[in-house]
Amino acid sequence: MRYLFGIRSDSGAGAIRGIAQEHVLAQKYEKGSFDFLELDTKFIGLCGEAGIDLNDEKVKKERNTLASFGEVLDKNFKYKNLESYQQKVEVQLDDLPIPIIGYIDFLFKDTIVDLKTTVRMPSKPTEAQMRQMALYSMAYPKKKVDLFFASPKMHKKFNLKNLSLHKKQLQTVAFSIQRLLSLSEDKHYIASLFFPNVDSWMWSYKAKQDASQIWSLK
Repeated sequence: MRYLFGIRSDSGAGAIRGIAQEHVLAQKYEKGSFDFLELDTKFIGLCGEAGIDLNDEKVKKERNTLASFGEVLDKNFKYKNLESYQQKVEVQLDDLPIPIIGYIDFLFKDTIVDLKTTVRMPSKPTEAQMRQMALYSMAYPKKKVDLFFASPKMHKKFNLKNLSLHKKQLQTVAFSIQRLLSLSEDKHYIASLFFPNVDSWMWSYKAKQDASQIWSLK
């Protein structure tokens, strides 16, 4: 839907919470302090842009946790020498006509850090997260790579030292997509090879309506 048809799904309140935290944390490196008022203002503004109702109970719950997340980050996110925030990277593989593109949350002098805010602290990163970090490592092979998780009560940092397997996986994924797209220049034909599971919690009402433009869901 997104890449072939240009249909973007709305951001949920949870995703917006993460974006707002990253924004204020990046500002801390300029201002010298974590701005909790700006955190709430940014969250409200992003919800407005996404058409999210601030009176929705789930949204209220997310908003109420903003300060707790912020306190954990303000106290424990202690990296130094920030070079850039949301740094775009492109990695070009041999025999692939276009680069793989990603955006690094925080690029420090010696470390790449991706921030994940979550209400449930994981015991380990997912395979998808490892592939994401493998891409960043390919762009900056001399830098350390960290995944930093923050919940309203605690934080956990994973220093990823061996990503060779996930770099290979990333290449396999890229060439799999290339083979899929080579089947036809008709995006509707490509879409017909799949059928969405709209029962999943990941599908918003609007996303289901958008999907109806591509697949026969009724």
